[in-house]
Amino acid sequence: MNDLVQMTNQAAAQSDRWLFIASLVVCGVFAVGVMRYFVRQHERLIEDHKQARDSYQASLRGMVTEQSEANQKLIVCLDNNSRVMEECRDELRLARMERKKT
Repeated sequence: MNDLVQMTNQAAAQSDRWLFIASLVVCGVFAVGVMRYFVRQHERLIEDHKQARDSYQASLRGMVTEQSEANQKLIVCLDNNSRVMEECRDELRLARMERKKT
């Protein structure tokens, strides 16, 4: 604590020019520290964004795959339904023809 008081007294005894240069150095060091802090925060934010984007893309790929599989099942189901409907139509046609004959 005494060293700090002595340094302050020595700084006060100097001319204003030295005090101005010292304040510029202190402000410069503070500005560099703040900029480094924000650069690190920005890099972390970019990394988090990249991880979130990769996770989103992976889940989106999974959803597209599931939808594609579901579409294939629906196509098979529609084909089966179309075939059954054609068989029903043919059966109804035969039944109508038999009724007309009798």
